[in-house]
Amino acid sequence: MGRPSSPVRCKLSAPVTAVQLQEHPGSSLKSPTDTLVRIPANAIVELDGAVSPSGLINVVWDGNAFSVFYEDLKTSSQTVETAT
Repeated sequence: MGRPSSPVRCKLSAPVTAVQLQEHPGSSLKSPTDTLVRIPANAIVELDGAVSPSGLINVVWDGNAFSVFYEDLKTSSQTVETAT
């Protein structure tokens, strides 16, 4: 099954704790850093991939990649329509 043609975006109704990810040159994999942030309410995040077995999902916010618990995202956000 392929990725959706347009990215899924969600608007947060409450802050969500996230771990910042860093790129690896030459690889599509991202690694967690020691940087924890609170993505604020009303922020728009874009889903990046599928939910992992650990319950985490990668999102892009403000041009940066983060990992959040999918359960937190699900309870604290709504999908928003995007223009394609």
